[in-house]
Amino acid sequence: MFKKLATLCLAYLLSAAAAAAVIEVSKDAPDNYTVRKGDTLWDIAGLYLENPWQWPHLWQQNPAIENPHLIYPGDALRLSWDEGRPALSLATGERLTKQLPISSASQSVLKQFLTFDTLIGEAEFVLAPRVLGSQDGWSYISTRTPFFIDASVESENWFIYRPVTTFERTENDQMLKMISLKKVAEAKLVRVHDDISELKLVKQSQEVRPNDILLPALGVKTGSVFHPQTAPSGLEGNLIGHLYGSKYVGLRQIVVVDRGAEDGVKAGHALSVQQPGAVLKGVKGDMRYESDIDSAAAPVLTQLPDQRAGMLLVIKSYPHFSLAMVVDATQPLSAPMFVTSAEG
Repeated sequence: MFKKLATLCLAYLLSAAAAAAVIEVSKDAPDNYTVRKGDTLWDIAGLYLENPWQWPHLWQQNPAIENPHLIYPGDALRLSWDEGRPALSLATGERLTKQLPISSASQSVLKQFLTFDTLIGEAEFVLAPRVLGSQDGWSYISTRTPFFIDASVESENWFIYRPVTTFERTENDQMLKMISLKKVAEAKLVRVHDDISELKLVKQSQEVRPNDILLPALGVKTGSVFHPQTAPSGLEGNLIGHLYGSKYVGLRQIVVVDRGAEDGVKAGHALSVQQPGAVLKGVKGDMRYESDIDSAAAPVLTQLPDQRAGMLLVIKSYPHFSLAMVVDATQPLSAPMFVTSAEG
């Protein structure tokens, strides 16, 4: 049995003040749903809500569940209505044992971009060890060939990365930079020679080249499970590029946003990508698109409203930048594009 599309008001506390949240329940939202292996929090939020980032406002706190936002395969969800207000809770039943909670987004995306460091600060980038090369002078290094790096190191296991793109933003007249890295191989320390070290590749997805950089392999990072939620009200920033430099990006690809933890952005926040409305120039009765007018001096008559071109789900936050996955797009996205908190 399915509920009709409904727009309802639900009072909730935001910080110290009360605010009203409008929850749009999906027209196909099921009364009951059993979580399946492979489901994601974003998918389930989209199953119940027109705006998945409103997920926290739909949950009915269940004192028997320590964290209702962590749900597991086998959990039974129940949509109920209290005086016209929707609420979601875990139905009576036993949770499957020895299961991990379902991921916030695509498991493959989280594994790839949360397991390994993907952005690195400029200072750390400058100090990171670099591949020197092999004794044979080969331009490309394979698993059969020991190679050397320009530092005396102690850690046994290393990840090797190739720098791809530099991202920038200006804050208080200071230029802040981060560099995206693409993991190409894994290596193990063989021996140390004074101020250089000898390593051997144990796994690679591409050939290793001189000047590739190394970072210690600190073990598998699972990344925290987060739930979709609204970003801070009034947040404004920019989608400044695809992580690995592609001009256009689409669904499930990763982009960099020039706002981070210092701006209140954290994993799970939903951001709206805005396409600027066309500018009309001229005078009333003789209006033309800006692109169709040769003279830059023509007066601006009006600018049409911006429209949403896509949605981003933040998966990792750094102090001044964030990684976000494209979870919805009405067109190919291309930097620079304006982003805001996804409200309503």
